[in-house]
Amino acid sequence: MKKFLAIILAFVMLLSLTACGNKENPEESSKTPAESTGEVSKEVKSVITQYGSNPDYEVYTATIYCPEGAYFDEDEYAEFQTDGYINDFWVYDDVREYNAYSTVYWSRDIYKEGDELPQGYGIVEQLYFEGKVAPETEAEYPEYNQKVTDLGFKWEDKDVKLIETTYTSADDYDYSEVFVGVEYTHYFWIVKDGGEVEDGVTAPGLFGFDISGGDITEDQYAWIAGQLFGVDSGRTWPLEGEEETEAPVINVDASKLLGTWLQRDSDWDDTFIFNADGTGVVISGPEYPFTYAVSGDILTLTYDDGDKEEFTISVDGDLLTMIDKWGDELLLDKKAEETAELKNDQTEATKPAEPTIKELIIGTWEDQETEYKETFTFNKDGTGKYSFEDGGHWEYTFTYTWYDGDYLEFVYDDDGTVGGFTVRIEGDVMYLSNTAVADMPLVRK
Repeated sequence: MKKFLAIILAFVMLLSLTACGNKENPEESSKTPAESTGEVSKEVKSVITQYGSNPDYEVYTATIYCPEGAYFDEDEYAEFQTDGYINDFWVYDDVREYNAYSTVYWSRDIYKEGDELPQGYGIVEQLYFEGKVAPETEAEYPEYNQKVTDLGFKWEDKDVKLIETTYTSADDYDYSEVFVGVEYTHYFWIVKDGGEVEDGVTAPGLFGFDISGGDITEDQYAWIAGQLFGVDSGRTWPLEGEEETEAPVINVDASKLLGTWLQRDSDWDDTFIFNADGTGVVISGPEYPFTYAVSGDILTLTYDDGDKEEFTISVDGDLLTMIDKWGDELLLDKKAEETAELKNDQTEATKPAEPTIKELIIGTWEDQETEYKETFTFNKDGTGKYSFEDGGHWEYTFTYTWYDGDYLEFVYDDDGTVGGFTVRIEGDVMYLSNTAVADMPLVRK
């Protein structure tokens, strides 16, 4: 669960985790931030697992998501639903033909002091943490190799790695282990001879998943890891036959756009005006001049401040249909010629309507009352960015939607987390309210 505003440090802000299909990574909807879907349940499932402890010996926990098309072991998932967490579990994918098993590898220091090899201390750990295997291991497995690849993305600020280990026994049997996960710091204590306790001891560990399957590529391992951790790996794994066939080319005659178009069912009586010289204006209370271009059936509006919007369009007589990047459909009716003498500049006799919260919120707002330097940026196209400082700089993008005039709901792009608040703007100060806080001020930058 990502942080949202500094008030979370003082108040617990409940953000709903959506359980819905087709999480885009990220969860994602890898996303989810993070949530994902499968053919089996049509519902995003996740489990909470434990993998270590911190200096106060509280358990490290992680939310792990079921990848698209995969499913959790039924009995283990039932155990999670009963207990609220699970330590060891399987994820199966019968279509992409791989299995994942939750795994924690510890360095030798966590087991005991001295040179004695801990029972169950395997070749993966020996090669990763020590760069070599112990003599007794080498006698049993004389040939071995390990390749560590940084997959280029992070989970909880830790680099996600692919660790491929192969080894051959003295009897000439070949073994292969593949792990995707992160290195973390494990905190523990040691009870010495005589009962003295040495507290706050640390040693490195690995947390992630052993992956077994057929011919899986590096990008596919990265996709699996991103889906499990609920972060954007930057990779996809389309199934055979999922590739979309090329749609027929549709060319819209740009001259059919010329004139004034009134949007149906608009709260702000939105008006689009297209001029023959490639300029135009959106009137939605304030005016937003733009230039426009049509390529095929894609209309691109470039506003004076540099922002761009793209729509898929079709023109049927006096009906203009515009579909934005989220799939929302705008229907516009052409204004009759005798009443369509509006120009880019409204006449002096026409007084512009007072701007609504929808217009006033556009821009960047900053919380100046905390040390976290939290900022929100809202763009006209319904996208935005949230950032804060906490031991580093963190940024998340989101989309937002207005309800009832003053309630803003947002969805984070990386994991599908949903939140919202009632908005009130007075001058250059925006006040946010929800069940956790009343009138939290943000100042326009």
